[in-house]
Amino acid sequence: MVEKTGRSAWLLAAAVQFLVLLPYAGPAQAQHRDGYRAGWDRGYEDRQRDERERRERERERDRRDDAKAKGVVVGVVGAAVVAGVIAAAAKRERENRERADYCMSRYGNYDRRNDTYRGSDGYSYPCR
Repeated sequence: MVEKTGRSAWLLAAAVQFLVLLPYAGPAQAQHRDGYRAGWDRGYEDRQRDERERRERERERDRRDDAKAKGVVVGVVGAAVVAGVIAAAAKRERENRERADYCMSRYGNYDRRNDTYRGSDGYSYPCR
């Protein structure tokens, strides 16, 4: 009989221990200085940290937006400068071609490399 009650006591103790180790399916509680509070309460430090992080994210977003705007401005200015250089080069090429056509039609034996023509005396003269 003693064996039977001893065995029952051991089984009862094991069952109680097992129930203590099972997860408790209740509302989450956060530990606080003076005990436990129902639910998770965010403290002052957490709110301050979150506010700092939010402000930093906003500043980072503003920096990215500013960088994009600067990139667009630089791109537009660069395109305008390149277009101006190309237009100037095209104008100079057209003027050189018109000058060469004029000299060729006037003197007949115009040399484009030296911008000269050969006179009837055999000497070379610049085209004017």
